[in-house]
Amino acid sequence: MNGDPSFPGGSIPVLAAMFLVTLCRVSAMVMTAPGLGETTSPMTVRAGIAMVTTFTVLPLVQERLASVSGPAIHHPFIMLAIIASELLCGAFIGYLARLMTLAMAIAMEIIAVFTGMASVLQPDPELGSSSTALSHMASSLIPVIFLSTGLYVLPLTALIGSYALFPPGHMPMIGDMARSVMTTTGQTFALALQLAAPFILIGTLWPAMLGVLNRLMPSIQVYGIAMPAQLLGGILLLAMLLQVLTGVWQERMNDLLVALPGTNMAARPH
Repeated sequence: MNGDPSFPGGSIPVLAAMFLVTLCRVSAMVMTAPGLGETTSPMTVRAGIAMVTTFTVLPLVQERLASVSGPAIHHPFIMLAIIASELLCGAFIGYLARLMTLAMAIAMEIIAVFTGMASVLQPDPELGSSSTALSHMASSLIPVIFLSTGLYVLPLTALIGSYALFPPGHMPMIGDMARSVMTTTGQTFALALQLAAPFILIGTLWPAMLGVLNRLMPSIQVYGIAMPAQLLGGILLLAMLLQVLTGVWQERMNDLLVALPGTNMAARPH
């Protein structure tokens, strides 16, 4: 079937190899990307998303796969090396996107600490010792915003452009990947601190004011009076600022996801 015009890749085995190579990168990205690869989604749904995305992406990157699909059929070790590199590239794109979205969850953890909604001495048996209700709310809110605003398109665009940045059959740039992860981690924590800045300011001034009040009136049980007020004030402030926080997070996510490796490459002609 070589040269059959009905098969653009040249033969069914070559097309099958192309599909397998593409599926490796796409499935790794889908399983790690926010919105698409949430652990709360059934595995069959995530597998279906990966399969459908592979069918969509394959015609766009078929020319870049032609040079590695033919030799890989006859050399199993080469095929294993290509599969490993494709899984690494796809997971790298998806993990970077997920790392950026963690800014909301980190900000909620900080807010929970400064508003008194988190305690290492009395952990919630249902949420766990290192989780809070606010962080769980953020984890549920992130995929909703991601899918409803179309942000999930940007990791898919970066995936298509990654075939020009990380050509199949070539060793991925591990050093550059590590630097990208470190840079993204710094940006994520900086954004989390910006989102939680009002709560950090109030949470810092509030204990100082209580200390002064305790010195002025030592007979008053300041802790018993202040804790309910701190919790109520934190909840009211979060209710007022939640829409603003999610709006700022969405705008910053759009800016950060546009800078994903490969996003600009997807717009360029092959």
